[in-house]
Amino acid sequence: MESQFVSDRPVKLSINEDPSIEFGSDAIVEQLSRLGLNYIALVPGSSYRGIHDSLINYNGNREPQMLLCLHEEHSIAVAHGYAKVTERPMAAAIHANVGLQHAAMAIYNAFADRIPVVVLGATGPVDNAKKRPWIDWIHSATDQAAIIRSYTKFDDEPRSVDAALNSLLRCASLSMEKPCAPTYICMDVRLQEDKIDPHTLKFPKTDRYLHKRLVGPSRQDLDLVITELRSANRPLFLFGRVDRSQEGWQGRISLAEICKARVMTDLKQACAFPTAHTLHACPPGVFNSPRASEAIRTADLIISFDWVDLAGTLSAAWSDAEPSNRIIHISLDSILHNGWSKDHFGHPPVDVPIFADPNNLVQCLLQELQSTPLELSTTWTETPRPLPSSDGEKTTEEIFMNDLASILYTVLPPDDMCLVRVPLGWRGDDLRATHPLSFLGQDGGAGIGSGPGQAVGAALALKDSSLVPVAVLGDGDFLMASSALWTASRYRLPLLVIVANNASFYNDEVHQERVARERRRPLENKWIGIRLDDPLPDITQNAKSFGISTPAGAQVKEKSKLEGVLLKAVQEAKSGKAVLVDVQVLPDGYGATLK
Repeated sequence: MESQFVSDRPVKLSINEDPSIEFGSDAIVEQLSRLGLNYIALVPGSSYRGIHDSLINYNGNREPQMLLCLHEEHSIAVAHGYAKVTERPMAAAIHANVGLQHAAMAIYNAFADRIPVVVLGATGPVDNAKKRPWIDWIHSATDQAAIIRSYTKFDDEPRSVDAALNSLLRCASLSMEKPCAPTYICMDVRLQEDKIDPHTLKFPKTDRYLHKRLVGPSRQDLDLVITELRSANRPLFLFGRVDRSQEGWQGRISLAEICKARVMTDLKQACAFPTAHTLHACPPGVFNSPRASEAIRTADLIISFDWVDLAGTLSAAWSDAEPSNRIIHISLDSILHNGWSKDHFGHPPVDVPIFADPNNLVQCLLQELQSTPLELSTTWTETPRPLPSSDGEKTTEEIFMNDLASILYTVLPPDDMCLVRVPLGWRGDDLRATHPLSFLGQDGGAGIGSGPGQAVGAALALKDSSLVPVAVLGDGDFLMASSALWTASRYRLPLLVIVANNASFYNDEVHQERVARERRRPLENKWIGIRLDDPLPDITQNAKSFGISTPAGAQVKEKSKLEGVLLKAVQEAKSGKAVLVDVQVLPDGYGATLK
């Protein structure tokens, strides 16, 4: 990447000499480099101008290399998307209290999605006697981290450079320990800009602290799981928050096959199991489908591998009755539960709670079962393969969401694609997961505006990969954060963005229709205050203004033209361009998705 961006290379710096540490910010940047944080997404701000200077003039804008963004929320979203692929934190620099408030929603997304991000903040000068008139006062806060403390894993405001070096180390380490989450360090302007004696600094040996610890399971845990499996006739595995490694992917397949278990996965999370596998019980969804609820009720043993909202999933299947299944729940997530955020969901009924990393348990369980095979007599019936979804008369030129999905997979096979995001109207039976990066799930917090930034971050992580990153975004999601794509254009990141454009915040039309029906009020008014037309935003021109290639030239409205446009778009993305296609899609499928 570095060789492509000559304009980002600092000038008049000697590349043959080791730079000398002169200022506090030099030491901070040196520590960032030692921590293996390869990139730092940022919007420039005066509160961390010292760090900005050191990134360039001390460290040569490499490891970490700066990625300039146009909004603080995008900076965090880029880091979020990067970590969804790599499972490693990226840094993001956020200016003062004002930038932190901009970034807050994206930080919440990362927290709810259990994604590691190291957030660098700044404030001050803390010493009021050193503040400039006006601006330093309104951009300073006492306990600035209080803004986001309820949805970060750790925060600190060090008072010395040595303390900052140790705090950065702790932030990186805690961020990547399961369960992962963002961490935040706030550094005083004076700490960054004051001259220091480099001989007094103590750089900790990072390799002694940066460990991705494998937590559990204990011998007793394994024995309990094996005992339950031996007694089960219809085991069901719920694969939730699991890793992106090929080893983990293959391990889950092997475990399900050895145990003859049915498997469920979730559209809210990254793909965890091949969707076409005969043991996959039903297409993944945001909520329970009838087939999912039937599989849950039929199972005599359910093993949750850090399934998101286990209590809600069981309640939906059993209509609030007490589940009759034996239930094992494997998770470390309770470490992050607090009173402010309700992302801990309901408290599920569990017979065997196991405090362990589900990825580690899969591997340990496999080793046990391969040496001492189970003798199982499963009574699961054959899982029926889903029929292709249909949406009325297909001779029309109108484009439905499943048409878009089918044509996309025709021009770009799932083995060659990383599907970064899909909108709510995308149904689980249109997803084709064939490898662990086939689909990266949703954003965690279920807000709007995270898609473009996360797509850029995923593209950054995949820039040297054979996979083409593809983000199918709703028009509302795109319009709220379209400027995030400028960063993809600026850094020549290969990426295909498809906007599934129904000219509405259509999810809310569904809600307004439900309210109107319940209250016996006119359904004809459901669109008011929700539709995105009159004027219809020109998404193609918007993308062009950010340097994004738009091979269609305008919105694609006819199904017969879509395959040719997407084929050209894929070819451009493969050549290294950031590409966008705006597709008029009928607002169909939301009712089924949101039930």
